Amino acid sequence: MTELNLLMIVDIIVTVLISYKVFTLIKETRAIQLLKGILVLFLINYISRQLGFLVLNMVLEQLRTVALIALPVVFQPELRRALEQIGRGKLFKYWTSRNTFKVELDKLVAAVIRLSKSQIGGLIVLKRETGLREIIDTGVKLDAILSTELLVNIFIPKSPLHDGAVIVDQGRIVAANCLLPLTENKKISQSLGTRHRAAVGISEETDALVIIVSEETGVISTAFAGKLKYNLDEFDLKEELFVKFREDKDD
Repeated sequence: MTELNLLMIVDIIVTVLISYKVFTLIKETRAIQLLKGILVLFLINYISRQLGFLVLNMVLEQLRTVALIALPVVFQPELRRALEQIGRGKLFKYWTSRNTFKVELDKLVAAVIRLSKSQIGGLIVLKRETGLREIIDTGVKLDAILSTELLVNIFIPKSPLHDGAVIVDQGRIVAANCLLPLTENKKISQSLGTRHRAAVGISEETDALVIIVSEETGVISTAFAGKLKYNLDEFDLKEELFVKFREDKDD
């Protein structure tokens, strides 16, 4: 009897932890609204059964079947994002190699500061663990060693590759002129331009760190996990890079 009670307690704890993790993954997405709608339907279904409303109950049963088929299609981006975040969890870091940031940070930061002072717009995606092959394929592949001069020249207005984003992976400029998905987050200020919305969009779908330089103001921002940090100076940017790309202490 004691073993059975212990098993039930463990079962409840595991269920609560999984439920909480699922909620944290969807709480700022469209899926949370769907979850609320499903809970309302279940409540109505329960009440209809208790009252003996056969027709209403039959309609609700049909809606449930349709919903189960439609959900994976309608919410494919949210499901994909959730699965990717689970796959990036600590459990799997012991079996996957960590993509540490090997490039000299001074070169990257120097390029960003130069873009900022010249008020040249820039969008730089720094790959971490999630693959960016689909994004890279939308641009022009370079596979060049990162240098301050090259990075600045890519974003010079009217240059062939100045539009879109640059992808950086392990100290190399992998591609330029890449297209990024725009965020659908309604909480993002409408005053922000396409660069910022694209930066948030790719940071929602991957674990990349994105650096944005505003063309209008020269302000430096970063996007990570769907969140923006505004008005960074050189020290703030270096600190952000160190935190996101430092090697694990256990490595």
